[in-house]
Amino acid sequence: MTRKKKQRSFVGQFLTLESDKPTKEELLLDPTSRESLKKKALEQKKKKKSVYQKELDKKQEEKDQTAKVQSSKGGRLADKIRANAKAKENENENKQAD
Repeated sequence: MTRKKKQRSFVGQFLTLESDKPTKEELLLDPTSRESLKKKALEQKKKKKSVYQKELDKKQEEKDQTAKVQSSKGGRLADKIRANAKAKENENENKQAD
């Protein structure tokens, strides 16, 4: 005859009442619960862009870059410097012409 070892069947288990356990809707309403945080993360997850959308974005970025370069030539100080440079060139031309 073999002897069987006693088994402790309730070790590590606990009993919960169904009324104590919050429902999934209640968990989603609570902003700090794991379920609601998971749901927000899924909604805010970055979605990959299509190849067509990437090309459109690239072209738009190039347009913006060229517009920025063309519009960034000015400013009051830059205008003064250019005016002084033109004045000096005109003086040099007048001296060489005389």
